[in-house]
Amino acid sequence: MMLTRTPLKLSVVLIALLGVINLVRGSIHLFAPDGGLEAIAGLDISQASAVVLSFIGAVGVGQLTMALVDLTAAGFCRSFVRPLLLIHTVQAVLAVFLLFVWRPLPHAVPGQWGALIAAVLIALVMAIEFSRKDNAATS
Repeated sequence: MMLTRTPLKLSVVLIALLGVINLVRGSIHLFAPDGGLEAIAGLDISQASAVVLSFIGAVGVGQLTMALVDLTAAGFCRSFVRPLLLIHTVQAVLAVFLLFVWRPLPHAVPGQWGALIAAVLIALVMAIEFSRKDNAATS
């Protein structure tokens, strides 16, 4: 089946890297006193800090959970790497749409440009991964 074929090492490394990135940013969003919003992104959260911190904490929980999925797939369940590339591509494209079109922030933040770069790189690796000829067809 197309989604369960053994992935390229590049794909496995990318999923592992995304897992580490999600682990770091999820930890910052969940455990930093300001969720990284003021210290890293330079956003003013003084108007509704409790609400904003709760929401960014929830984002952090999602990122930490995704990190566990990514790292588990890269380390133990390689057949899930290819579907994860699809999931991460959709997630990255939607993040770019959110940050640049739908609800842009008052000023540019590091995650905004990181999302754009990630969307391009993840889509590129996904295109390489899914354009490969089927191993069974070539043998």
